[in-house]
Amino acid sequence: MHSKIQSAYTIGLDTFGVEVEADISSGMPSFSIVGLGDVSVQESRERVRSAIKNSGYDFPQTRKTINLAPACIKKQGSIFDLPIALSILAASKQIDARVFDGSIFAGEVALDGKIKKINGAILIAEFVKKSNYKTLYLPFENAAEASYVDGINIMPVKSLREIVEHLRFGNTILPYKNISGIQNISGSHNRYEANCVDFKFIAGQEFAKRAITISAAGGHNLLMIGPPGCGKTMLAHSMRTILPPMDFDEAMEVTKIYSAAGMTGTMEPIIWTRPFREVHHTASAISVLGGGQNFMPGEISLAHRGILFFDEVTLFPINILENLRQPLESGMITISRARHRVTYPSNFIFIGAMNPCPCGYFGDETKRCICTDNQIRTYKNKISGPMLDRIDLIITMKRIPFQKLAEENARQTSFEIAEMVKMARERQKF
Repeated sequence: MHSKIQSAYTIGLDTFGVEVEADISSGMPSFSIVGLGDVSVQESRERVRSAIKNSGYDFPQTRKTINLAPACIKKQGSIFDLPIALSILAASKQIDARVFDGSIFAGEVALDGKIKKINGAILIAEFVKKSNYKTLYLPFENAAEASYVDGINIMPVKSLREIVEHLRFGNTILPYKNISGIQNISGSHNRYEANCVDFKFIAGQEFAKRAITISAAGGHNLLMIGPPGCGKTMLAHSMRTILPPMDFDEAMEVTKIYSAAGMTGTMEPIIWTRPFREVHHTASAISVLGGGQNFMPGEISLAHRGILFFDEVTLFPINILENLRQPLESGMITISRARHRVTYPSNFIFIGAMNPCPCGYFGDETKRCICTDNQIRTYKNKISGPMLDRIDLIITMKRIPFQKLAEENARQTSFEIAEMVKMARERQKF
């Protein structure tokens, strides 16, 4: 007895169709999965066996073989659990295999038969649409995200029993309707202001504020050099309050990256706010640039259309700083492995902050620097010339005396500056 069901698999931002075949034949009870699946795919045998039994269906006590085609693509993760379970039920005549026509199935099953969230739902939904399929069955938690791809039916599944009863009798699962749409964009700027310091509360540093404004308006990379406590980090964080909200296309670009990383949520499935990724200097090269066995996006891709902030930039390993040169130049990063290569967009504004010397007080008017000339030279040489060539604005900041901090001067609000930035960006389109 044989059955086929269609599924899909994501590698980075690329999606591939996978045909899941089940064959049940006479022989000693066994359960094997072929088709170049890794350990997590092989583990699905135990999940599927328990899910079928705990959902009240018969698990065939014969020889069972699952093939994931094409076999030339290495497959990872638990996304094939649901189609494997359904193909076994179809091969054992507990479901009519004809109900699979025109649909793609994806999802992880728990031991009790519940369907769990997967990564890359919006990427799979786009693949379904481009491949002229009509329906996508996927976990309920992924339905809101996938529903932003129009032209297909999104069927949210909560349990294995629910989908089996639906395929048998129909109407137990209704297509998911997106009721929020692109209207969420209108409130995105307000969320920035709620989470960040408004510019009107930042005393002094008018020159640095101007540099931040120019950086936001033109998408220019910025390096701030100044002693501890002069406000470098606060200004970098506050830059989020003056960036214009993303349009729908930009939001979809960012959401695809976060979906591939498994970082989209049920309450807010689409990333409407511009990302702000602050990277610690102890972060590994893979976490910053992306990669690993699953081709996961790194911080530079998660910062796409937003800000990538390196505080204490001279403490970062030289190889990480040098590897930033290509993404800063091209706006993308390519991760190559023996079997596959993945390209992620990485078009971000780079903001760096550093002290002027190892002790932090070179040129300070109130505290004496204790560093030697050689120490200062070595410290500054940690950022290479080619890297500095890709930084458009480099500013030096001073600590503000307490007397000036206490002065009550008229200051522009983040909203006022954001309007200036928006106007400047509009002019650059022509």
